[in-house]
Amino acid sequence: MKNSLKVLVLISIMFFSIQAQAQLKFGVRAGLNLADMAIEGMNGMTEKMITSFHLGPVAEYSLSEKLSLESGLLLSGKGKKVEYNESDQGITLGVKATISPIYLEIPVNALYKFNIKDGKVLLFAGPYFAFGVAGKTKTEFTASGLPSGMTLSSLGLTDETKNIKFGTKSDSDMKGTDFGLNFGAGFEKNNYQIRVQYGLGLSNLDPQGSSTNEMKNRVIGISLGYLFGENRFGMNNFE
Repeated sequence: MKNSLKVLVLISIMFFSIQAQAQLKFGVRAGLNLADMAIEGMNGMTEKMITSFHLGPVAEYSLSEKLSLESGLLLSGKGKKVEYNESDQGITLGVKATISPIYLEIPVNALYKFNIKDGKVLLFAGPYFAFGVAGKTKTEFTASGLPSGMTLSSLGLTDETKNIKFGTKSDSDMKGTDFGLNFGAGFEKNNYQIRVQYGLGLSNLDPQGSSTNEMKNRVIGISLGYLFGENRFGMNNFE
């Protein structure tokens, strides 16, 4: 995993180092993630999105006035929250579980632009590759109606926060690599881009690869980007 990350970082550095070529623009992008996961076996549980972020350098290589290829190296937070409550004989026990992995994500999109008034509409789609680099799992318990002298601790229920363990072993929380598709739209004016995209995870992140416990990322991203430079087709970002 460490060697793979080094190679990816090196490729990205080489990609950005040729920005002096007229058809390449580079910049930064940051924004909000509304993250969810498709998980099998959630019957009876309340499923919720979590909010996170994405941030990192990006580059755009113009193939023509309207068509470009774009990539980047983004830190991107994903995950999900689930809640479950059960009542019996006047006692209600509840649990809230949150998993919030952070990935190093490399999108590779085809980008199409067309003019509208004083800006450009953006349409884009393509695959992404992601590597888990950090994150937390958090478990919280609640109770009501407990008899006098009985506590959550006495029942063996204690809140816990721990680092995500990526891998494929039985004690792993989730796999460390992800693959999927991004697609979305946006608007560009001068140096700025406003975008909305949907990330559809295709990889089963269950550590054992079980179809009965299948986990797949689902992320809505809203971002603001800033691009520098110009390209050979005469679209100067400093006009």
